[in-house]
Amino acid sequence: MPSHLMYDGVDDNLFDHLSVVVHRLGVYTISDYTDIIEYFIGRWKVESLRGLSPVGQKAQEYVCRLPEHMRRLEDKIQDQANKRPLIPFSWIYGRKV
Repeated sequence: MPSHLMYDGVDDNLFDHLSVVVHRLGVYTISDYTDIIEYFIGRWKVESLRGLSPVGQKAQEYVCRLPEHMRRLEDKIQDQANKRPLIPFSWIYGRKV
């Protein structure tokens, strides 16, 4: 994702810091990613694919289990985001969010 290259001239970890704040505020969370993955698994009928190679079958199993795994991590990730210190951002005059 190109946004990991964001730089404001001040913060070398801008993307990581913004990700924490966005998650803490509930703007874009692991739950959103999980919803997107579940949508595409259903849309593309990944569970119904047949005739896959052993490697393909393993990948299919992994992808189909991924939303369940991510749902189990949601609370843990939210707790971690909430425990992180407030972070200053240069474009809002160093205000901590």
